[in-house]
Amino acid sequence: MDDHCTHTGTNIMKEYKKTFSNPDGSEKAGDLKVPTPAEALPVLKELVEQIKSKTKKESKRKKWNFETSPHAQFDKTLDDTFMAFIMWARTKDSTDGNEVNVSKAFRRLETYAEWMDETGTDLIEPPLTASSIKKGLDAWHMNVTSKKDGELIWWADMSKVDMKYLKKEISPEDSLRAFVWYSHYIMYHKVAQEKGLIFVYDMDKLGMVKSFTMMPTKLAAKLDRLTIGVLPIKMKALYMLDSPGWMSLLMKLMGVFMSKKMKERFVMMDDWKKLEEMFDPEIIPKGFGKLEGSVDKDELQTEYFSS
Repeated sequence: MDDHCTHTGTNIMKEYKKTFSNPDGSEKAGDLKVPTPAEALPVLKELVEQIKSKTKKESKRKKWNFETSPHAQFDKTLDDTFMAFIMWARTKDSTDGNEVNVSKAFRRLETYAEWMDETGTDLIEPPLTASSIKKGLDAWHMNVTSKKDGELIWWADMSKVDMKYLKKEISPEDSLRAFVWYSHYIMYHKVAQEKGLIFVYDMDKLGMVKSFTMMPTKLAAKLDRLTIGVLPIKMKALYMLDSPGWMSLLMKLMGVFMSKKMKERFVMMDDWKKLEEMFDPEIIPKGFGKLEGSVDKDELQTEYFSS
């Protein structure tokens, strides 16, 4: 394993500041906007080609080749990747909801290109296939379902995680690859692109030491950066169940960096009944936290791990 996996030298607080300060991106004066996503695609591709042609150093230009992108593993093309950023950058002011701020999409795409390039060979040796990440993915006990006519839901259940197994058998590289693969599945998901994402996290009163030693802290900060501040995924809400006391202190610290809108999305919840009222049992994973649920195999598991 090389240093890319743990991202040696990362300033953790700087990473969290970048992650939580402006996850939705900014509208800037002079931004280029076009009426529809279809019209935005060639414009965004042209912006990429322009920046590639202007960048003389190969070391800086190579990020635009997206060599570490796993799009092919999901039967997607780079156009599909660009379209995910375009859908994310739709403006709120358009009457039909289809106008796209291409400049905003490009800024986010550049951040993504940099993040992915910094992983070095961790995502391509071996290629990021479903079979190659299954061991790491199984260790983290995550599910994905979707609300009827609503958002995609990413479930993470710490009560099911075997900490001893995680530390002994799952390397930081395994976790990096599993989370990158999983988050790309969500990035390409049409429901997430159209409606956004809700994250539901059963923290299981996890102690601070255990929480911060599940994976290297620098890697955890980088993955938070990926899922919240880099990928084109609109995070509508993050519900934390059975959160430990130290989490309230951490959220206050992180609150210094967060916008008001971002703070409102983070909800600590101790009443499991409220969660049951929010989501139908048909979309809750079986045995999630203190809920019964009914989803045995979610759509991702059915599609990639049914055999």
